[in-house]
Amino acid sequence: MNTPELQRLSRLIDKSIAELLVRKRAARNAGRKTVRVVITGSDLNTLPQTLKSLRALESAGYDLRVMFSHSAGQSGLKSALLSEIQSVSGTDEFSTLTDDSLYLPALSTNSLSKIALGLRDNLATTQVFHALSLNTPVIVTLNSKLLHLSDSAFTPPLQARLNDYVDSLRQYGIAIKGLEDTACQKRLITLNDIRLHHTSGLLRIGRNTLITPAAQDEIRRQNITVIR
Repeated sequence: MNTPELQRLSRLIDKSIAELLVRKRAARNAGRKTVRVVITGSDLNTLPQTLKSLRALESAGYDLRVMFSHSAGQSGLKSALLSEIQSVSGTDEFSTLTDDSLYLPALSTNSLSKIALGLRDNLATTQVFHALSLNTPVIVTLNSKLLHLSDSAFTPPLQARLNDYVDSLRQYGIAIKGLEDTACQKRLITLNDIRLHHTSGLLRIGRNTLITPAAQDEIRRQNITVIR
């Protein structure tokens, strides 16, 4: 076999290998769902929570397409996340949403408020309302301050307003994950905890969690069932 024929055979082999790899990749990804992830806020303290969420999605077999708000990019969240999770693919901020679901981990308080008020002036709000218009499932987890409002530095009126905003997201059809588990992590349930509680008449708490007398009265008044 002369040199030109060997070169031609080599090219055919390379082409066949490339085609086989493409087919193998397509077969592996067949049926896999894609999740559009929008990272919001500038609080680097949300990094562990966000990493845990993204790794759980990866382990479950989802393909992740991650977008970063302006504040997340400026704060260093973007570089920190991309350095920790190599398999996620970054996307253009203005790309069209064509994924199976939209997920916003550790949603910032600012974005929560804007979504609740129907504003569409940043990346998160634009993506959320576009997804809702297409009936694409939208899922959020809240940042630690929103998860533990009664322990935050927010004033009681602001806590109540933010809690109303969380309810507004539910009314839009947005699924909020993890909120129902926060009472289980508390050692003492107060009256304020019960007033901020919005989980379908059920309160799940730890076996050794204490409930103040005022909180017990409010539980009876609201006809809430306590499950330890």
